[in-house]
Amino acid sequence: MLKNEIITFIGPEGSGKTTLSKKLEGVIDLPCITTGDILRDLAMNDPGQLGEECRAMFATSIYLPGEKFLEVLASRLIKPDLAHGLILDGGLRTLEETKGFHEMLQRVKRVMPMTIFHLVMPDSMSFERLVTGEKARKRDFDTLEGVAGRLAEFHNQLEERLETIRRQEGWRLIEIDATLTLEKVFENVLAEFGLG
Repeated sequence: MLKNEIITFIGPEGSGKTTLSKKLEGVIDLPCITTGDILRDLAMNDPGQLGEECRAMFATSIYLPGEKFLEVLASRLIKPDLAHGLILDGGLRTLEETKGFHEMLQRVKRVMPMTIFHLVMPDSMSFERLVTGEKARKRDFDTLEGVAGRLAEFHNQLEERLETIRRQEGWRLIEIDATLTLEKVFENVLAEFGLG
């Protein structure tokens, strides 16, 4: 069991971020929070400005502004169930968000070591896994245009984001080949914690 650590995955659409987060939760006994669920809940249930911004975000496949996203995340991280660490499914998606992340953690008193897994795979595999392949996920928003829009967002300033992560004291960035089977990717993730 890990304690006092934040673990997150960054990677293109369809690279397995959510699946790996959930599988990891079952092994290391840290709570997993999915930012997509938080934002979907706001889009469905918040009649105010924030809910409107979330609805617009889902309609256009564009991320919330970093400052706004960190505000939403801070309101969840401050809760007591996350006092000793967590697995974050969905974060560090923009440069603004990545640069402001440590300060947000300081604000909610959740500064702890952080492991960021960078899941690496070609965009063609995103389309195959989500839209065109025989076993494609094909959710409502998994259209060619939707996936292309989200991939463009992911790649925007990616190198600057990775450099920001590398420079942050207490954070470690680990590159993982996400073209492998999910089982093998998960084994490689567990190996980084001496598990498996």
